[in-house]
Amino acid sequence: MRRIGLPAWDVSFWRSVLMVATILPLLLLQWRRVLIDIRSAGFVLVLSAVVLAGSFIAFILALGLAPVANVLIVFGVTPFATAVLARLVLGEPIHRHTLAAMVVAIVGLTLSVAGSLQGGAIAGMMVSAIVTLCMSSNYVIVRHRRDIGMTPALVLAGVISALAALPFADPGAVTGRDLAWLLALGPGQLAGGLLLYVASVKRIPAGRAALLGLLELVLGPIWVWIVDGERPGDLTLIGGVIVIAAAAANVWLDSRRSSG
Repeated sequence: MRRIGLPAWDVSFWRSVLMVATILPLLLLQWRRVLIDIRSAGFVLVLSAVVLAGSFIAFILALGLAPVANVLIVFGVTPFATAVLARLVLGEPIHRHTLAAMVVAIVGLTLSVAGSLQGGAIAGMMVSAIVTLCMSSNYVIVRHRRDIGMTPALVLAGVISALAALPFADPGAVTGRDLAWLLALGPGQLAGGLLLYVASVKRIPAGRAALLGLLELVLGPIWVWIVDGERPGDLTLIGGVIVIAAAAANVWLDSRRSSG
């Protein structure tokens, strides 16, 4: 994101367009099954696409308004929002060990970004709260209709977010260097990540899926360290260990509950 020399709206537009271009051929190859999923899902598919599109746009805008650490702090409450929504909508229980693991993970996440917090980013943090709400809602939506394939919602979300960003973007301003990074961001990070996300969230409880998603927020600084030599601070390293340990402990305790 930080290597692309374009405004946030332009990044959001091209990211969505390239994601659609990546996933659409996969849907066309399975068009009969896709049509069945669309007919079966109905309004739920559209609802999933709308909240996903909101998260696509809000995340890019938040990164343009606030430091990454501020955005991640707000996004870190996603497991709590997801667990509560899943309880209210789906009736999924919140086990005590899951709640404890979430609290520990949030502590670790807070430690990992505390050293880089900056003031004056209230607007960006408010936009990041929209991402949290959208992603939590979609975790619950996909979990609710795990009997059908929700991949068409990804394409529809990309179309919606691209159309929403277009009036504020200048698509012709993209350069060859920007396009190279956008290809990594759209087809690579967004399309690939979402395909795996949709496949996994149908198989595990929504709260656990959101908890595991916290690993993304810890691994980000590690990737930067490996690629650019930017070593995370001690608090980041300590927080990362805590989050990973909390996620691993929760999965292990869940597996003991299932097998017992």
